Amino acid sequence: MNPVLEWWARGEVLAFDCLFRADGTAREAEFDGPEHLRLELGDPVDVAELAAEPSSGEPDLSLNSETELPDGRGYLQCGDGGLGHLGFIARLGPDRELVWLLTTSTGNPFLRATVEWPSAHFVNDWGSTLTLDLTDPEYAAP
Repeated sequence: MNPVLEWWARGEVLAFDCLFRADGTAREAEFDGPEHLRLELGDPVDVAELAAEPSSGEPDLSLNSETELPDGRGYLQCGDGGLGHLGFIARLGPDRELVWLLTTSTGNPFLRATVEWPSAHFVNDWGSTLTLDLTDPEYAAP
């Protein structure tokens, strides 16, 4: 099993700003802070290198919201980690298998997920909203 699926299976919220894919790849995810929640994806990340770092995850995943995608496309989840500033968003397939996991140490915990296909909206604990286009190749399911 690749590190991304191992972290997910253990319920770890990662203290990295990354978009992780179930295939074990990742890209940097730069948030401009919890107030505005602008997101920019950056360079690829070496997941094996991250996995080799000590304490790469926080095993206190707390699911705050789950919403079903239309037409059996799967689910979206969001929540937080145990440190108060960690947040995550996950897209799951129809069988609840992980598609991708977006983690942030600067966007704060996400409290609510809603969908107006193809847009998904995630509200953090500051009341700020991040909107993702689920048809964008970065956030679509394979």
